[in-house]
Amino acid sequence: MHDITVKVKRIDGGQLPTKGSAGAAAWDLYARTDCVVKAGDAPTLVPLGFAMEIPSGYHAKVLPRSSTGLKTTLRMANSCGIIDSDYRGEVMMIAETVREDWHIAAGDRVAQMLIEKNEPVVLIEADELSDTERGAGGFGSTGKR
Repeated sequence: MHDITVKVKRIDGGQLPTKGSAGAAAWDLYARTDCVVKAGDAPTLVPLGFAMEIPSGYHAKVLPRSSTGLKTTLRMANSCGIIDSDYRGEVMMIAETVREDWHIAAGDRVAQMLIEKNEPVVLIEADELSDTERGAGGFGSTGKR
């Protein structure tokens, strides 16, 4: 296994992504500017202060921080942002809140990012699919436990 190299360009006022520990899987991401996410309003774009050059064959996922869902009303409106290898603009988070306005200060850790390899997949059209025990059962169809 070898390290991949990703070029990262800081945008004025931004911080570069950091890792909180040697064993951390994701990079911490920081708000570049102060902003207010209004309760019940349309989602707000939160600039994260950097752009990057992800190698071909890889992508990044911008995800909520682990503690955000437990300790705050702040949410990512799209739950996960995908950054493709050919995107060169500023990385942003799409934030929303439902109960109260949420104030984000420049420099606040607001999200995390994983960089992953694209797996080659071929989709083929089929008239039928194999049977499984679950079948077409949807949300909650496998029970509560």
